[in-house]
Amino acid sequence: MLINSENTFDIQSKTFYYEDKKLNATVDTLISLKKESKLQSLAPNTTLNKGFTQSYWWLAFDLENTLNETVNLFFNEKSNGLNRLQLFKLDSIGKITAMQQTGDHFRFSQRPINYHTYLYPIKLKAKEKATYFLWADKRGQNMVIPFSLGRDFSMIHNEVSFFILFGVFVGIYLFAIVFNILLFVSLRDKIHIYYALYVFCMLIFNLEDEGFSFQWLYPNIPNLQDYLRHIIAFAGSALLVQVMQLFVNQTKENSSLYFLANGYKYLCYSLMIIPIFLLFKANFLWEKINFYAANFIAIITVIILIACAAERIIKGYKIAWYYLIAMLILLLGILNYVLNAMGITTFYIYNTTGLVIGLTVEIVFLSFALTQRYNFLKNQKKILEQQKAKLEIALVDDVFTAQENERTRLAQDLHDDLGGTLSAIKLNITAFKSNISDLSEKNKQFYAQTITMIEKACLNLREIAHDLMPKNLEKLGLVTALNEQFIYLRQTSNINYEFVHDVQNSINPELELSIYRIIKELINNIEKHAYANKASVQLLSNEQQIVIMTEDNGIGFDVNKKAEGIGLNNISSRINYLKGALYIDSNKKGTTITIQIPH
Repeated sequence: MLINSENTFDIQSKTFYYEDKKLNATVDTLISLKKESKLQSLAPNTTLNKGFTQSYWWLAFDLENTLNETVNLFFNEKSNGLNRLQLFKLDSIGKITAMQQTGDHFRFSQRPINYHTYLYPIKLKAKEKATYFLWADKRGQNMVIPFSLGRDFSMIHNEVSFFILFGVFVGIYLFAIVFNILLFVSLRDKIHIYYALYVFCMLIFNLEDEGFSFQWLYPNIPNLQDYLRHIIAFAGSALLVQVMQLFVNQTKENSSLYFLANGYKYLCYSLMIIPIFLLFKANFLWEKINFYAANFIAIITVIILIACAAERIIKGYKIAWYYLIAMLILLLGILNYVLNAMGITTFYIYNTTGLVIGLTVEIVFLSFALTQRYNFLKNQKKILEQQKAKLEIALVDDVFTAQENERTRLAQDLHDDLGGTLSAIKLNITAFKSNISDLSEKNKQFYAQTITMIEKACLNLREIAHDLMPKNLEKLGLVTALNEQFIYLRQTSNINYEFVHDVQNSINPELELSIYRIIKELINNIEKHAYANKASVQLLSNEQQIVIMTEDNGIGFDVNKKAEGIGLNNISSRINYLKGALYIDSNKKGTTITIQIPH
């Protein structure tokens, strides 16, 4: 690679690599292999990516400074999860210089440059030629080494766009976390705390993936990076299943996939133990299991979530469409990440993994979907309340209908059976009237009293039957039926009643019957409890409403205890059924009751 006045250099096209399967190669070995042309060349414009590895890997490239001045370059190894890394320089006179060894098995401060990726400074004097060998230990992980070469100031400047983009992603994650925590505090819906935890896991995962967590959170704890990333991946998968179950309202009653999803969720939690074992003793079998489990679990998780969301959509839960779309977006990002990690592809989006893009779009979309979920649940609640109201109305309607039917039956039975019997008794006793001349004066009085009692019983029976089934109401209407009732009350009651009415709009028969029952119950309350000598009843009807108002000058009652045996329960039930309003004003000088019923 000829170093000239340019700022960056296409070093991939001039680089060779070697896989050290026996783990015994040295710089001298690489020098010999290079002289014998036994090193393999990288394909142009590609990243060295071999998937899971248990070997050491070497890179080799030649540099020649064509300028008459010293140049300062940066060799940037951009991968993460490197166990150990070291750069060697072979100058033109055969001297080998070993630069500082670094990697995740060393403290962050031991890096040549304190940066989230691995930067090695390269200094070439005027017209100097040198060969560089990079040794990389990524055993137990995916062997991917993206690298670049450029002038020191230009290399850092070119990273600005990455930092801006990644900063936007991090900002979105943080906003989603705070947004869901606030929603949880406000609404007490567990889905928000689970989703906030999931987004937090994905935030840490992506910080891990770019090396920022090691730089910022635990710079003095080597070896932790890869294991922590896998633990978070398993936890994130379990949390995402939990969010799905709450979002699409998946239960064992409405989903045949519930037990699969629930069992898988706890499997993901249990898999978090595997990386923990690796912290104590390195074992490549466990490393391999951990590597493939983490990658396959990511794909399987999204497939299960897509299946569960699709099932709920098929069963009519439309809001599940949002979750399905979010998971399809996430699947694309995860596939890109996993295929790159396993060495199948080397396709990167905006200098980062597709997982970052997929997760960010998924989080934005699903955060929006959570707000739509509340609109959906609000509408569902409204529909359920309407259905409940209809059922309550239907239930009350059935009760009142049953009451009226029972009243009608009782009125007919009283009139036909008991009324007929009383009439027959009266006829039989009256038949003895011609024989009472032989009776004593005392027995004659007893006979007359008996006839009077039978006549009174017949009259009371007719009144009860009339109250149970007011025929005048059907024939003559509400106002006439009430007028007749008040004429009777003025003749029989100790209370002076006044009946005022102004009915401008006709009232349907069913409503007339309810109003008649309400006024009768109000009159009964006045008769039994008011101890009044004056009372008035007003009935007003216009286009908007019907107003019933009773006033008396009785002793009043405690309004707060009105339900305790004063006969207003039935009135309240009817008013509620008619969606009306009841107002009571009572004191020692009397009681005023006002009822408003929508027309």
